[in-house]
Amino acid sequence: MRRVLNCRPSPAMVVACIALIVALGGTGYAAIKLPRNSVGNKQLRASAVTSGKVRNGSLTAKDFQASALKRGPRGPQGRKGDSAPGGIPRVGFASRDPVVGAGAPIPVGGTPVDLVALSGAAGSAGYGASSGAVVASGPSRLIANGQAVILNSAAGPASSNVSCRIVVIGSETRVAGTYVNAAIPAPSGYVPVAVSAGTDIEAGSYDVRLQCYSGEPAMQFHRGNLTVSIAPR
Repeated sequence: MRRVLNCRPSPAMVVACIALIVALGGTGYAAIKLPRNSVGNKQLRASAVTSGKVRNGSLTAKDFQASALKRGPRGPQGRKGDSAPGGIPRVGFASRDPVVGAGAPIPVGGTPVDLVALSGAAGSAGYGASSGAVVASGPSRLIANGQAVILNSAAGPASSNVSCRIVVIGSETRVAGTYVNAAIPAPSGYVPVAVSAGTDIEAGSYDVRLQCYSGEPAMQFHRGNLTVSIAPR
């Protein structure tokens, strides 16, 4: 008679085999080396990367969505810069017509009289327009052009002289350029006397004036204008 062997494993053997398999499997998994660049988005679990896993200062603005970056508060207005070389310079202007309304011609006088000035407020003393003083933020070149319309109201035919000039008033008062002298016959009607000047200035605020004078009391100012430009040098 053939004997049949009972090969059923005991429970203790089953547990021992399972423990051996787990131990061998864990060791084998730990020994696996992942290829370079083999872990991507698919292999990462949701919320797997936390702040503690990110090196400080390693992320930049391009790593975030535009909606995630909040705009900071607006900064203060910066100071206006100088005009670029060849650009439009800063300009001052004034015009005066004392004949308008109840005004009257202004005697030119025997000493220089301020006939047109940037500091004259528009709407006052016959001023039709005025920009006020001009400002230079650094070393600049100031160019002024003015015109005074003068009348020799004397009855006789003799000519009378008038002299006009540009005056720049900043930390000090100085004459820019030279006088322009004109001989105006009587009666002559209205004769324009044009004067221009250029001078170097430093940073500061400047009032520019057109002055005329004459030793003849019959010489009168009727209207005039003044333009001033400042460009960095």
